Amino acid sequence: MALEEVKSLGDHVLFLGKNTTASCSAAELGLTRGCLYYTLPEDQSFYKFEVEDHGITVILRCLKLPTTWFEADWMMMPTTVRVTYGRRTRIEDIVGKDEEEYNIIEAERNKTSINNDEMENQGQKHNEGELEEARPWGILNEDIVELIASNLHPVGYIYFRAVCKANRSIIPAVYRRSSSTGIIKTRNLSPWLVFSIDSDTIYNFVDPMHNNQKYLMNLSELLIGASIRFSKCGWLLMSKGRKTLFFYNPFTRATIQLPDLPKAYGFVGMSFSSLPTSSDCVVFGIAHDPWYELSIFIIARGNDFWRSRIFLNNNLEKYMPCINNPVFYDGAFYCLDYNGTLGVFSLEDDFIWKVLAKPREHFNAVYPRPLGKSVGIFRLDFSKMVWVKVESLGKLMLFISNTSSLSAIALDSRMENKIYFPRLHGEGILFYSLETGWYHSLGSQHSAKDFYDTKELLNCTWIEPNWSQTTEQELDWLSI
Repeated sequence: MALEEVKSLGDHVLFLGKNTTASCSAAELGLTRGCLYYTLPEDQSFYKFEVEDHGITVILRCLKLPTTWFEADWMMMPTTVRVTYGRRTRIEDIVGKDEEEYNIIEAERNKTSINNDEMENQGQKHNEGELEEARPWGILNEDIVELIASNLHPVGYIYFRAVCKANRSIIPAVYRRSSSTGIIKTRNLSPWLVFSIDSDTIYNFVDPMHNNQKYLMNLSELLIGASIRFSKCGWLLMSKGRKTLFFYNPFTRATIQLPDLPKAYGFVGMSFSSLPTSSDCVVFGIAHDPWYELSIFIIARGNDFWRSRIFLNNNLEKYMPCINNPVFYDGAFYCLDYNGTLGVFSLEDDFIWKVLAKPREHFNAVYPRPLGKSVGIFRLDFSKMVWVKVESLGKLMLFISNTSSLSAIALDSRMENKIYFPRLHGEGILFYSLETGWYHSLGSQHSAKDFYDTKELLNCTWIEPNWSQTTEQELDWLSI
């Protein structure tokens, strides 16, 4: 007997409480299908997890609960209303009717459904005809299309390829330049938000700089069931299962396989020091087990095995690991805990782990407080090893998530002095403005003081677009 991950709940909706659980048909009650509703201890909010979309939304504030309250449980109440085919019908109106009338109702529903499908198909054909008539793409021969594509910036290349089927059949999906061009400059781009909905090969890329522009990329089958662990220099560090790790560049489709871990581990944080194609790249992972032990694994490029160190960590008040991305700086990986304390693992001096003295009380570093009700930004002064509160980012913008944290100079003044989150309000990326002290959403008039009515993306990260080509030798981890 083994546990198996559920990819879809179908029409079912689940309700999870401390002592009770419940389920029902989404269609019958008019709810969103395939969702899990739950609450958290000591949290006056209501959450919805969408199984197929892998997103968590804070959908309701329970602000009128008494100060002392208990964790919620669920109770299913009988109802006389059923929602089917978008229509609300009282159950007693159906019960007791003869079979002939029921069949007439079903026939009318089927007829409506068929007519809607026919109208949709006719509209689609009509629109396609207008599109082809308005855009005579055939005037460009293959040589001209290839010439235009070869002189475009990578983002322009994506747009040009998406213009019509003819262009997509002529130029490849992967942007390529000859090796003589070297590294492709992307200084005029901001980091993109990348996320997967169902752990499949279709990944979403959202560009916050260009009006929330979204791209869908069908990537390698190697990514099926894989999770994003870290991002840097345009490369994703991915895990598959609990032993397999690999690098993947979604812009060039390049892959670098890493040696498997000696046994299964659940890391709370992973990182790597530099470009995975460079000779000095080191991959780092930190795990914490119930026996108060910190396990740290590292592997350097050219090595075919992981080295590990185990440290006793029985004082959680001193250092309490949390899920986030370690940062590499000056030969060491820095790991932030729940309380703003830093643990440092040095690659020099025989791999020493030490916990820095907490600079000041109640300093929670750069991440927001629960539900985003307040945001504190603190800069670590390495000369004094103290946190310094940041009141303004100036022309900088921050992109934060559990799997990557990036800063960049805003090329557009509308993006400066803001923090961008891996959350969506509708289709727009959520950001926090230090000027207004409010959360806003790209492409809408949304303004709020917290995370309510926004969706948290789970398998996601921020990535810096990188179309630089690599050699076969660079893609071999054992080659230096």
